[in-house]
Amino acid sequence: MADGHGQNLIGTWTKVTSLACADKYPATITFSTGTYRGMRGAGQGMVWWDAGIYRLEDPDTLVVGTANDELVTYRISREADRFEFTDSEGCVVTYRRA
Repeated sequence: MADGHGQNLIGTWTKVTSLACADKYPATITFSTGTYRGMRGAGQGMVWWDAGIYRLEDPDTLVVGTANDELVTYRISREADRFEFTDSEGCVVTYRRA
């Protein structure tokens, strides 16, 4: 479940990163209290963040339940209308509030 730090993630976000390494992340993601749902873009295949739980361990650490139900930890930076994370392969992915 999201803690108090997660409240500013609640809402709908659109991916702005167009790098090939970011293709596995949803075009749009909606965070609710403790859960999220990712939506694919046109022509996009399976997404790694499809639906599940999430939590912020601290202001810089996001844990997401992925498509295979694994809990994966990401380094995250956040502003009011943007969040960015780096995955284990070094891909930097940015989302903006829709």
